[in-house]
Amino acid sequence: MAGGIAGAVIFGAMVGLGSLLSSRVGNPIPIIVLAIAGAYGGWLLGVIVFGAVRGGAGGEEGR
Repeated sequence: MAGGIAGAVIFGAMVGLGSLLSSRVGNPIPIIVLAIAGAYGGWLLGVIVFGAVRGGAGGEEGR
C-alpha cells in the first residue's frame, strides 16, 4: 500500500509539472513526456518503498 501511494504521489507531481509547463509553452509535448517519466519514476519508487517495507526473507535484513 505504501509503495502505491508513493508512486502515485510522484506520478501526480510529474503530471502537474508537465501541465504547468504545457500552459506556459502552449504545446502538449511537456505533459506527455513528463507523464511518461512520472509513470516510470513512480513505478521505480513504488518498488523501492515496497521492498523497504516488506524487508528481507524471514524478517531479517540482507547481509
